[in-house]
Amino acid sequence: MSDDDAPKSAVELAMEKLRMRGDYEEVKLTDEQKAEIADIRSRCHAQIAELEIQHEGTLRAVGSFDEAEVLRAELKKEKERLEEEMEKRVSDVRAQS
Repeated sequence: MSDDDAPKSAVELAMEKLRMRGDYEEVKLTDEQKAEIADIRSRCHAQIAELEIQHEGTLRAVGSFDEAEVLRAELKKEKERLEEEMEKRVSDVRAQS
């Protein structure tokens, strides 16, 4: 059985259909782009980890449940902002090709 005859996953079938309809164009990234994207993601994940550590210490110092909930909401919002920023930077790198 050749690779072409091998069963395909649902993702492979969906991608094949999109390509056939012209709704998807595969973009090949250079090694430099891949490295830059990996660096962007790594830095973002490090920032998020640092933020979580800082918030952990702050949470221990709060006196009430309400204050803790406010801090958790702030952490969630900041993490979402960092992740959105990361995705935008990754998209910018992908668009360079």
